[in-house]
Amino acid sequence: MVYPDNFEQKIGFNIIRERLKELCISVMGIENVDNTKFSSDIVHIEEQLLQVEDFRRLLSNGMPFPVKDFFDLRDVFKHLSIAETVIDIESLFALKQALRSLSRIMEFFKSEVSLTVPYLKVLSEGIEINKQIFIDTERLIDDKGEIPDNASPVLAEIRNEIRRKTSSIDRRMQQLLVNAKNKGWTNANDELTIRNGRLVIPVKASDKKSLRGFIHDESATGQTVYIEPAEIFDTNNEIKELEYAERREIHKILLSYSRTLRPELQSLVMAWHLLGMIDYIRAKAIFADNIDAVMPQVNDSPMFDWKQAKHPLLEHKLKSQGKEIVPLDLHLDADNRILIISGPNAGGKSVCLKTAGLLQYMLQCGIAVPMHKDSCCGIFHNMFIDIGDEQSLENDLSTYSSHLLNMKHLLEAADDRTLFLIDEFGSGTEPQLGGAIAEAILLKLNDKKAFGMVTTHYANLKLLADDNEGIINGAMLFDTRFMQPLYIMMTGRPGSSFAFEIARKTGLPKDILTIASNLSGKGHLSFEQQLQQLEIEKKELRKKEYELKVADSLLDEVVTKYKKLLADLEKNKTQLMKKANKEAQQLIDNANAKIENTIREIKEAQAEKERTKELRNDLKKMKDSLIKDEKRLEEDKKTNSQEKELNEKLKVGDTVCINEMEIVGELIDINDTDITIRLGTVNLRTTADKVRKISKATARKAANNPTFLRKNIMNDLNEKAANFNLTLDLRGKRGEEALNETEKYIDEAVLLSIKEVNILHGKGNGILRRIIRDFLSKNPNIKEFHDASLETGGTGITKVTLK
Repeated sequence: MVYPDNFEQKIGFNIIRERLKELCISVMGIENVDNTKFSSDIVHIEEQLLQVEDFRRLLSNGMPFPVKDFFDLRDVFKHLSIAETVIDIESLFALKQALRSLSRIMEFFKSEVSLTVPYLKVLSEGIEINKQIFIDTERLIDDKGEIPDNASPVLAEIRNEIRRKTSSIDRRMQQLLVNAKNKGWTNANDELTIRNGRLVIPVKASDKKSLRGFIHDESATGQTVYIEPAEIFDTNNEIKELEYAERREIHKILLSYSRTLRPELQSLVMAWHLLGMIDYIRAKAIFADNIDAVMPQVNDSPMFDWKQAKHPLLEHKLKSQGKEIVPLDLHLDADNRILIISGPNAGGKSVCLKTAGLLQYMLQCGIAVPMHKDSCCGIFHNMFIDIGDEQSLENDLSTYSSHLLNMKHLLEAADDRTLFLIDEFGSGTEPQLGGAIAEAILLKLNDKKAFGMVTTHYANLKLLADDNEGIINGAMLFDTRFMQPLYIMMTGRPGSSFAFEIARKTGLPKDILTIASNLSGKGHLSFEQQLQQLEIEKKELRKKEYELKVADSLLDEVVTKYKKLLADLEKNKTQLMKKANKEAQQLIDNANAKIENTIREIKEAQAEKERTKELRNDLKKMKDSLIKDEKRLEEDKKTNSQEKELNEKLKVGDTVCINEMEIVGELIDINDTDITIRLGTVNLRTTADKVRKISKATARKAANNPTFLRKNIMNDLNEKAANFNLTLDLRGKRGEEALNETEKYIDEAVLLSIKEVNILHGKGNGILRRIIRDFLSKNPNIKEFHDASLETGGTGITKVTLK
C-alpha cells in the first residue's frame, strides 16, 4: 500500500516518470512508463534492475541492433483480426520499417552474444514470426511507401497501359496547344494545365467554340476557359477506368497479404510487446547513466544501509547552478528503526526525508538508484508520507486536522514492513499539545515495529531515543563559525534548531533577538550551541584520526621498506667485499705462480742469457698490468665517491643520467614532484629518484662512448611518440596486470610530455575502475581524472590529465 494518493507528487516521482517518458521513442514505451508501479516482490524488483544493467552493458559496448521505428500498430493488428479486413498502405509502410528493426533484434537474441545479457534475452522467448511475412512486406511496398509495379503481374500490365496512354495524350495535347496558339485561340505564353484531374488547354472565351471539347472551368474574369479537346476525352476516360482497375488490383494484393498476415497476429502482438519493453528498459538504462545510478544489493527485509545516496532531481538542479550535492548516509535496522531528525530550518531535514522516500520508491519500481554500489536496500510492503500543507477547503479540513487524519490511516495500516516519512511532526497546533500527541503516535508506531523517519523541532520527541529502544536521533549539522548549514546528517544525537543564529543572519533587529533570548533563557541557547559545536568538532576529530591512521600506516610501510633496503645493502656489501678479496687473492696467487714458474724455467735453461731476458720481460709486463689494474680500481672508487657526493643534492644546471636508459642531459627545472631534463632540443620530465648526478668527466666520457650514451635517442623518442596510443585498453585484464600496464603507460606519457590520456576499463561491476582510480589518486604525476562524457564512454572510460 502507498499512501496518500498523491504520494508520487509529494516525493517528486512524477518528475522521474516524465523524464523517462522523454527518453522513450514509442507509444508502447511511454505506456510502460505510465504503468510503472510500486512492488514489494523482490524477485520482480531484481529482475527489472538486472534488465536495466543488461541494457547499460549494451549501451556501453555499442548497440547491436537499431532502436528506431517502433511504430504502434496494435490497433491495426486488432482490426486485422476480423476476417476479410484489409491493411491500408500507410500501415503497411509503418509495418515494413518496424519489422526491419524487429528482425535485427530477433537476430541478436538468437546469437551467442545475447548470452551476455540473459535478462533481456528471456524477453524474446516464445516469439516466432514466419519469415515469409518479412519477405512479402519488403516486396509489396517500397521505401517511398508506395506499392511497386512488381507487386503482381496484373498491376504491372495496368500501369504500363496507363503510362502508354498518358504519353500519347501528352504528345497530342502539345500538338493541339501549338495549333491553338498559331490560330490565336490561346495566348502565346499559356501552357497546358490540370482541371478536375484532366489535362486542359486555356482558350480565350471569345474563341471557345473554335476548339471542340468539354469545358471544365473558367478564369475568375471569365476571359479564359479551360477545354479538354473532344478527341482526347475518350482516351482520358480509358485512363480513368485503368486507374480504377489499378485501385482494385492493389486492394486485391493487400487483401491477399492481410490473409497471410492474420495467422501471425498473435506472434506480432507479442513482438510489439517486446519492442515496448526494449524501449522502456532502454529509457531506464539511459536515465540510470545520466544520474550515475547503480544496482545496489537488495535484501528481502525492511532495512536501510545506504552510502552516498543522492537525490537525482536536486543534484541536477544544483549542477545547473554550479554547486555540488551533499550525499546522504542512512542506516536503519531492526534495532534502530525510527530516526528522529532535528536541526536548523533550511538545513536539509526535509531533503533527507524526500531522498529516502524517492530512492526507496524508485528502487521498488525497478529503477536504478544513485548511491554507492556497496549500499544495501531493504523492501517495504507499505509506504506512507505526510509532508507539506494538506489543508482541504472541500472537506472542511484545517492543516492540522488533515495531518491527524493521515496519522489515523497510518496507525491503522502500520506493521513491521511499513515505512513512514513525516515532516515537522506535531506542528500545526499548540506546541505542548501537538508534541504530546506526536510522541504518543510515535511510541505506538514503535510498538508496531514500523520503520520511519520524522523531522521535528520538539524537545520531547528528541528525548524519546534515550528511553525507547528502536528510536534514534539524527542531527543536521550547522557550522556556528560561518553561520551556515552543512547539510550533513549525523546520527546518535539530536540537533539544534539554531533559531537565533538564523534570525540574526536574516537581519532581524538585535533588540528583538535580545528580548527573545531573555525570554527563552541563555542557558538553553548556550547548551544548544555547545552541543552542535561538539558534534562538528567530533566530526573533524574523526577525520584527523583517520588521516593520522593513514599516515601511520604509510610510515610503517616506508620504515619496513627501508629496513629491507638497508639489509639488502649490507648483504651486497659483504658479498662485494668477499668477491674483491677473492679477486685480490687470485691476483696474488697468479703473480706467485708466475714468479715460481719463471725461476724454474731460468734454472732449467741453465741461465741462458736470451731466455733469461725473455722471462724478465714477461715479469715486467705482468707487473705493469697489475699496476694498471690497481690504478683503474682506485679511479673507479674515486669516481663512485664523487658521484655519491653529487647525488646528495640536485640543483638546476647539474649534469644527470637517467638510470634505466643511461641518457645524459642537463637539469633545467626542479619542483616538489618531478624534474625536467634537457637533451638536445628535447625536454624530458621524470622524478628525481630515477636519475643520478654525474661529474663532468663522466659526462665527457659518455659523450665519447657510444655504448654508454644511446646515439639514436632522438629517433627512439620520436618513434615512441608516433606509436603512443592515447587510449590504454585494460578490458579483460586482471587487477595486478592492469596496474602494471597502467604504471608503465603513465611513465611513458610523462616521458613524452603528453598531457591527457584515456584509460578504457569498461563498466562491469566497477572493480577494475576502482583499482585504477586508486592508483591514479596516489600517483604524483596525475593532475586530475574523471569519467568520460556519456557519448564517449561514460563511466567505462577514465580521462586522465597529467601535470
